[in-house]
Amino acid sequence: MKNYIKLLFFFVIAFYGFPKQGVSQEIVLSEDQKIPKNITSSIEILKDSTGKLTLEQVAAMNFKKSPKDHIVFPYSDDVFWVRFSLKNTNAANKDWILVWTNPLVEQLDIYISDTTGQKFSHKRQKILTVEKEKKLIDQDPTFTVDLSPNQRKNIYVKVTSKRGHYMTLRLHSEKTYYKSKLESFAGQSFFNGLVIFRLFLVLTLSLFIINNFAFRLYSLHTVIKTFAFWGYLNIAGPWFTDDPDVAKKIDFLFYNSVTLGGGIFVYFTQVRGKFSKIHTIIAMTIILLTIFESIIVFVDYQWYWLKLGVYSIIISATYFSGLYLYSIVKKIAIEKYYAIPFILGMISYALLYIRLLGWIEYEPVYSIAYLLFLGEIFVFVIFLGGIFRSAEQKLNFSIEQNSRLKELDNLKTSFFANISHEFRTPLTLILSPLKDLRREFPERDIFRVMQQNAERLLALINQLLDLSKLEAGKMDMQLQRSDLAQFLNYLFASFESLGQNKKILFQYEQSQLNYVADFDQDKIEKVVTNLLSNAFKFTPPNGRVQVRVDYQKTQLLLKVQDFGIGIDPQRLPRIFDRFYQADSGDNRTYEGTGIGLALVKELVQVMKGSINVESKVGEGSIFTVMLPMLEESEAPKGQVVVPINMPKEQALLVEELPMENPINDGKEVLLIVEDNPELRAYIREIFAPHYDLLEASDGQEGLEKAIEELPDVVICDLMMPRLDGFGFCKAMKNNELTNHIPIIMLTAKATLTDRLEGLELGADDYLSKPFDREELQVRVRNLIKQRQVLLQKYTKNKASELAQKSQVEEETALKNRINDEQFMQHCHEVLMQHLGESGFDVERFAEAMNVSAVQLRRKLKASTGQGVIEYLRNFRLEKAAEMLANKTETVSEVAYKVGFESLSYFSKMFFEKYEKSPSDWS
Repeated sequence: MKNYIKLLFFFVIAFYGFPKQGVSQEIVLSEDQKIPKNITSSIEILKDSTGKLTLEQVAAMNFKKSPKDHIVFPYSDDVFWVRFSLKNTNAANKDWILVWTNPLVEQLDIYISDTTGQKFSHKRQKILTVEKEKKLIDQDPTFTVDLSPNQRKNIYVKVTSKRGHYMTLRLHSEKTYYKSKLESFAGQSFFNGLVIFRLFLVLTLSLFIINNFAFRLYSLHTVIKTFAFWGYLNIAGPWFTDDPDVAKKIDFLFYNSVTLGGGIFVYFTQVRGKFSKIHTIIAMTIILLTIFESIIVFVDYQWYWLKLGVYSIIISATYFSGLYLYSIVKKIAIEKYYAIPFILGMISYALLYIRLLGWIEYEPVYSIAYLLFLGEIFVFVIFLGGIFRSAEQKLNFSIEQNSRLKELDNLKTSFFANISHEFRTPLTLILSPLKDLRREFPERDIFRVMQQNAERLLALINQLLDLSKLEAGKMDMQLQRSDLAQFLNYLFASFESLGQNKKILFQYEQSQLNYVADFDQDKIEKVVTNLLSNAFKFTPPNGRVQVRVDYQKTQLLLKVQDFGIGIDPQRLPRIFDRFYQADSGDNRTYEGTGIGLALVKELVQVMKGSINVESKVGEGSIFTVMLPMLEESEAPKGQVVVPINMPKEQALLVEELPMENPINDGKEVLLIVEDNPELRAYIREIFAPHYDLLEASDGQEGLEKAIEELPDVVICDLMMPRLDGFGFCKAMKNNELTNHIPIIMLTAKATLTDRLEGLELGADDYLSKPFDREELQVRVRNLIKQRQVLLQKYTKNKASELAQKSQVEEETALKNRINDEQFMQHCHEVLMQHLGESGFDVERFAEAMNVSAVQLRRKLKASTGQGVIEYLRNFRLEKAAEMLANKTETVSEVAYKVGFESLSYFSKMFFEKYEKSPSDWS
């Protein structure tokens, strides 16, 4: 029986052929039909979940008829088969063209039978790359069918595409195909022309005309969106590769990047500073997700990553548009010229991709999306007038502001010039008598310090006068012929002693030993002196400064190089600005006025030269000066030009005397924290006869010495390197070892705000520079006396108060008054832990407090007026008095509990403190 069934099966196959086992939907092509024709509703579809079925296998299966005039293929690994039959009854045409209307379908395999239906021809079409006729025009996959009149052919199409897509299948004659192709080329050319015009417009405006941050962000978004549009049409991928498998990934990279551009634009123009942190997180998540999707698709090309990209485009477009609409409703400030075109553009993209997911299959959605896209372009062009007006207003405001700033700068320069002239007369009357006093009293170093600082002030005034002359255009070249190389040698040699004193290696060399030229010796001297002074200022001890002079045919090249701290790249462009300081903080390491380099640049320009600087933080700086110079035959006989204002010894630092630790001779200990060695030496001279002195050159060193030595009073500057005065005060008052030490702050900043900040951070007194010697002495004495009065009140006999208040209450009140609650509380906790240990001595007490024995002694002395042993004994006795007042224990039990081994010694000490014996205490 089985054999008969097999024979019957093979007979059926042989008679009908493989494809005839399924009946395909027949489409009749007659003369009266309108061509081109959408045949999508006449085709049949089969889903192959395995992706492995062959043509022979699917031919025998049941297909489902397409219910619509379009098909939305989902994102999946599934393979789909499309089947239909064509029968030609049109005697006028035998050449037909099938168009699959989606350029992003990844692979199509088309099988066309012959007229017998027995044999099939096969053609494979992947994403179009080299086959494209126009680079900037999207092109759909096409297949030609040769179908003579009264012939019938079966056609199968295998669709292999992880990317979902919306398509229709259209049938063309050759005439209609080329006509529609021409119309498509014309329409797309117009559309691409608009897109390219907008791209060129925003790039030109943002790069060269409109200097507006929001406009440049919108321009970036427009550039990204333009390439996203080309990626959506399979235009971008074929630009970079002929490989269809790579092209499809590039297309995804471009069309998915629209969320990246939108996220950046929305975050910087709307979210940041206007909305809560959650919106910042959302915007940053969208940006990072887009970057992740773009990377993962290149590594692992799967349908779910492609679908995630579509979801992120739709969700981000909805969120961005909603955020702007919410801002408009709530009257939150927006960039109005960019918000509306941005919203139109994002909605158009959302509609394009919603259709791919099958949420809205309404065919005009595609046209609506394109209309919105065009609307975005036209609205942006319309808004350009407003953008230009806004930019023009900002430009006019900027010009007006620059004019005002220049006017203010001129007024400032004029003011400094006028006041500098007024300073010169009193400075002359100061300097001349000082020189006389130095000759009369050579042993008095204070006169040298006074003369040095007066001459420094005169040099600053001269620089201000030079700047005012340059500003007024009244500084001319004063040329004289001499040996420039010899002149510079004198100038360089004058800095050798400065290098030796600062322990800096100074090296200089010139390409010629002699070079006779016409030059302005005053200007060259000021340029070289300022550059070298700067180099030495910013080079630490054991560093190096190098100078190289090259004499060329028509110019002089001067290079000054230091191996110091270098200059921050962000500050480098402004170092030649007047009154600008690269380090302007309160804790800057180096002093300066911001005049020297500005003067150097302007002097170089007067000499028709140029100056530039190269610098790296931590490696140093190189200043290069180029001056036009022509070598002459010889100098006038007997004439040698020597620098006039050569650096003098007074420019060096004051010699610092080594300070020994204070001797315990009964004097109060004063700590001086001041970065200027001359001012530190002057304060040292004021207080040396009556105090033991400690010194520190900056706030950090001062804090370390204060913790180690616990001085009785501190005088500190406000502006210091490493740790400024405010930071020093805060650290002192927050440290339980040093919070009792009074601080006097000296500063040139005398505003009420600065005073209040210093006092709030714990400074006990504030004195402006220049200060009066006697006033400073009186303030130091008063602070010490106030501290002593507090200690006297603290150390009064407390026996009469024990009946009214407990020991804890008394100690709390006193600790609040002397501002060291934490330290004293810690002392009490440690002593309570070891109350019954008679061997708990000073060393163990200090170790438990995590301080040295010296620090503990000085802290307790400053806070309570008692030594460590005395304080420990009194603490034990006070606790004993509390226990005895409760009358729950005997005298001997109490004595042992508070750490006394000898009952008689305990009774003696108790009587001396309270003038009552322990047994009589109640």
